[in-house]
Amino acid sequence: MERTEAQALNRLTERVETTLEQVDGTFPYYANPDNGEWVTTDDGNWCGGHWVGMLGLAYAQTENSRFAEAAEQCVAKVREHIPSQCMFAGMNYHYIGFKAFDITGDDDLRSLGIEGADMMVEYFNEKARQIPLGTLEIDSPAPEFRGPESGTGPSGDVLGAVDAIYTSLPILWRAARETGKSTYRDVAIAHADRHLEWYIRPDGRTWHHARFDPQTGELLTQYNELAYSDETCWARGQGWCIAGLARAYVATEADRYLSALETVVDYYRSNTPADGIPHWDFEHPEKPDVNRDTSAAALAADGLTRLPSNSVTRDLAEYGEHILHHLVSDYLTPLGEDDDRPPGMVLQGCYNGPSGFADRHELVWTDYYVMRTLSRRARTNN
Repeated sequence: MERTEAQALNRLTERVETTLEQVDGTFPYYANPDNGEWVTTDDGNWCGGHWVGMLGLAYAQTENSRFAEAAEQCVAKVREHIPSQCMFAGMNYHYIGFKAFDITGDDDLRSLGIEGADMMVEYFNEKARQIPLGTLEIDSPAPEFRGPESGTGPSGDVLGAVDAIYTSLPILWRAARETGKSTYRDVAIAHADRHLEWYIRPDGRTWHHARFDPQTGELLTQYNELAYSDETCWARGQGWCIAGLARAYVATEADRYLSALETVVDYYRSNTPADGIPHWDFEHPEKPDVNRDTSAAALAADGLTRLPSNSVTRDLAEYGEHILHHLVSDYLTPLGEDDDRPPGMVLQGCYNGPSGFADRHELVWTDYYVMRTLSRRARTNN
């Protein structure tokens, strides 16, 4: 169903309103694709900042104070829940701190962003040059979130993840700009450079995890948890990588990040259907009869549409626009005149492909990244 970006942003804003009516002080997590009913958490688990971010974007779009009040209540819950020694602290504090400050101008929220950046600096392992995964317990009945063997894998303190280039570093790039302190930028660059070495394979595929010796920083093992196998590639991990490398390039203009970005995007494009929405594993042996993952696509679109549309990055930026167009035209409700589901659901997100857990659902982080990308582009175009 063809729609403009402005129309899509309005639909997502409507979705924030219907979600707020349903969740009643809790946090949306994933929703039934047939009726839009949310499964919720009390504290947001690893992704509470995405809901706070959507409330803030809805407030910016409508100036309805109801959204701002709900966001303020959720910020306190995220702060109480997210441990400082966790790569997700960077992402969540970025969204409840700096991103909220951008909308409200509240200096306390700016300070919250800097607090989150300090957490990432403190947790950074200088030997491994990694901000580790951390030990936050993911709220899921599925086992594939920790270690190569369910229940017996390594501690998150000695485990890096492909996600971290986007969950942990953007808050550091921002803190460096806000404060002028070089430490934030130095840590971000050190982690990003190690990311190039440990997570990106020569053909552009990415590893999910890298286990390291915390005393020496030596790489011990690379493996996949949320891919079909170690020889294939987890689509959302590729999306995190694309978004993170794009941010690193925008922040530094370093050729090594652009070169790596081109490599991982080439792999993404070569192994994805024409609409730019990948299957949850790029090389799953049962493709095409495998669920898509719009969350991977939303991350890729978010990263690529940030790039300048110049001769160097124009092709990448245009591919990001291509992905975004298909997300809002082909995967955003309503999909037709007879579609009675709540407007603004981004469908076909795959939370955990190996276990089949919430593997064709609306996911709160997918909604957020699509909404944020649309909102950013609307501000730029205006």
